[in-house]
Amino acid sequence: MNIFDELVERGLIDATSNKEKLDKLIKSKCTLYCGFDPSARSLQLGNFIMISILQRFQKAGHKVIAVLGGATGMIGDPSGKNSERGFLQEEVINENAKAVKKQLSKYIDTSNNKGLVLNNYDWWSKINTINFLRDYGKNFQIGTMLAKDIVKNRLEVGISYAEFSYSILQSGDFYHLYDKYDCKVQIGGGDQWGNLTAALDYVKKKKGNDVEAEIFTIKLITDSQGKKFGKSEKGAMFIDPNMTSPYTIYQYFMNVADNDVKRYLYIFDNRSIKEIDKVYLKLSEKPELRLAQKELAKVVVSSLHGEEVASKCEKMSQALFKDTFNGLTKDELSQLTDGLVVCNMKEEINILDALVNLKLASSRREAREFVTNNAIKINGSPVSDLELNINSKMSLDGGYIFIKRGKKQYAVLKY
Repeated sequence: MNIFDELVERGLIDATSNKEKLDKLIKSKCTLYCGFDPSARSLQLGNFIMISILQRFQKAGHKVIAVLGGATGMIGDPSGKNSERGFLQEEVINENAKAVKKQLSKYIDTSNNKGLVLNNYDWWSKINTINFLRDYGKNFQIGTMLAKDIVKNRLEVGISYAEFSYSILQSGDFYHLYDKYDCKVQIGGGDQWGNLTAALDYVKKKKGNDVEAEIFTIKLITDSQGKKFGKSEKGAMFIDPNMTSPYTIYQYFMNVADNDVKRYLYIFDNRSIKEIDKVYLKLSEKPELRLAQKELAKVVVSSLHGEEVASKCEKMSQALFKDTFNGLTKDELSQLTDGLVVCNMKEEINILDALVNLKLASSRREAREFVTNNAIKINGSPVSDLELNINSKMSLDGGYIFIKRGKKQYAVLKY
C-alpha cells in the first residue's frame, strides 16, 4: 500500500485533482509541498495535522517542502472567512514568520536534501507591480475566480482586491516551486480547494496541460459534535509550549469523546491501521477508565514535544486523579491549574468561604455539608474541620493549594 492509499484508509483524503496521475507521481517518489500562514507566532494544533502528513510522506521517501506565507500572510486568505481580515504590521508578520519557521524546522527533516522550509516572501518581494500583472494577473480570468467558492461566498459581505488576489499569489508559489525545485504536488486543507485548483491551472498554463503536477486536500477535522478540532474553551491551542502548555494539550485529548478516539489515533499515530485497531479494541473494553484517550494523549504530546514531556503530562494527570502532588515541580503545578478556577490570596481564609469563592459550593450551608460528609480534600488530604483556616503555610511549591470536591471537581488557591 502506498502512502496515499494509507491516508485514504485513515479517512484523511478529501479531494484530488486526478487520482490516477497522482498515484503515478507518488509511486515515483515526488516532491510535494504545503503552505503555512504566519498569522500568529505559533502554528496551531490543527496545523499539526498537515505537518504530520508531510512527515508521513517524508518517511515514505518523498521530499517535502513547508512553505511559510511571509508574503501571502500580509494579504490574507479569504478561505473560510466571513469578513475581511485586518492587516498585520509587516514587522509582526516577519517576527511571526521567524518563529513559525523555527517550529517547522523542528518537525521537517531538512538533512541530506530530504526537505526544505521556505518563505514565499523571498521570491514575491523581488517582483514589481508591472511584472506581477503581466506575468501572473494576465493568466487569471475574473469570471473563473468569481465562480470559486472562496470568492463567491464573500461577495455579499465584500472582499477587497487584496484578498481577491490571494489565489494568484498561491498559484505563483506552486509555479515557483515546480520550476525551481521540481515540486509536482501541492496539498492543503479542504477549505483550500479553490486556491489549489487555481494554482494547478496556472502551472498547466505555463508548462502545458500534460505537465506532471497534481493536488489533493485533507479533510477538515471536527469532533463527533461538529466542533472544530483543536479548539478549547479558551480558543485555539498552539504547538508552542509557551503559548499552550503540553499538559493542556494532553488534557484536551484525555477529554475527547469515545466516538472520536479511534479517528484521532488514525490521524496522529504512526502505527499501522491494524495495530491501532488492536490497541484501541483492548483499551476500549473499559471506557470508564479512558485508557484509549490516555493512549491518544500520549501519542500526540510525544509527537509534539517528545516522550519525556508526554510522561511528565501523564504523571501530572495522575496527580489530580490520585490526589498525589509529591514530586511535581513548581512549573508542573502551575500547568495543573490550567482550566481550573484559581483565586489569588494574601490572607488566610476559612474553608467554608474558600469553597464558596472557588465555586465548589453555592453557599456556606452547602459547603458545610460537603466538609461534614468528607467530600473535601486539600492537596490530597481529607478535611473534616469546619473551623479550618487555610493559609500560605499549607501551600505547595509556588504557593498552590489544590482543593477537591468529590471525585473530579478541583479549584486552586494561589498564595
